[in-house]
Amino acid sequence: MSRFITFSQKFPSYHPRKGQPTHFVEQFYNSLFSKNNLMDYPKGLEVDDRILGVKKHTIRKGNRWKVGDKFSPRVWSGKPYHSKHIILCKDIEIKKIWSFAADGGGYFYLNGEQLDVTSELQALIPLNDGLSSEDFLNWFPVNKAFEGQIICWDDNINYDL
Repeated sequence: MSRFITFSQKFPSYHPRKGQPTHFVEQFYNSLFSKNNLMDYPKGLEVDDRILGVKKHTIRKGNRWKVGDKFSPRVWSGKPYHSKHIILCKDIEIKKIWSFAADGGGYFYLNGEQLDVTSELQALIPLNDGLSSEDFLNWFPVNKAFEGQIICWDDNINYDL
């Protein structure tokens, strides 16, 4: 059995957009299926099929994932950690992994190399994660360091520096 990755349906309490929808589920589906490929969404899940954008990867704390691992994509049916999961689709294979860090001072690192805030690469990471650049910056609070991984299920993404 694979491990789960549970996507947030709402922005966290520390984010300026707290409580508003992230639309990660819709963007996740957009990364897997074309609009022409009709599919049945899981019962109990409200999906707004007018949402554009894609979520081709997610960023997770720690260093426990490897290329080739599979994950079960899920969301909470209600309040996080106090409700059942809704499985979004069959298990997905992880195609690529990069180490990712935020120093808590507004600087980001990919595989140990500092990202240039003016680079195209730095702009692509938030978009492929389903966020605007502003929402991405606010996801990683100032004064709080973060170390983890970008977990990607799309063969076409390449962040090699």
